[in-house]
Amino acid sequence: MSSLARELPRILEGHDAIAVGTRDAALRPSCSMAAGVAFSADGSRVTVYVPEATGMQTLADLADNGMIAVVFEDIPTHHTIQVKGRVIEMRPAAEDERAIVERWIGGFLAKVEAFGGPPSVVRKKRRWPCRAVTFSVGDVFEQTPGPKAGTPFVAGGSAA
Repeated sequence: MSSLARELPRILEGHDAIAVGTRDAALRPSCSMAAGVAFSADGSRVTVYVPEATGMQTLADLADNGMIAVVFEDIPTHHTIQVKGRVIEMRPAAEDERAIVERWIGGFLAKVEAFGGPPSVVRKKRRWPCRAVTFSVGDVFEQTPGPKAGTPFVAGGSAA
């Protein structure tokens, strides 16, 4: 996993739509949109920024069981990659991390608007304050609909 983890920032470049999936103790799923992402230098840890206003159930599930699945999508192509892992830290996002959130959300909003999302609606997306959720990278899967969906990624950045 380590060589693949190092490649994650490159592989996920341009994948601006970020969905965080969780489940509660009764196995009921929850999903919320994240507003940004940051990677550790070696790629073994990923931090997603979950807006508090829209992610309360997701955050509660993560606090309860620590299991996380994050799907990254490139909006124009619908290319999607799923990264699964275990939460190692949840905390309020620091003010100096707001630039990360604004950069990611800017890319997301630009793509949504380019594909017909009305700016007056799109720009209202809630993004701050956030919780910074850091998790260790476990498994990485191709999730783009098609014959390789669900296939594990391998080093080199492609589905096996």
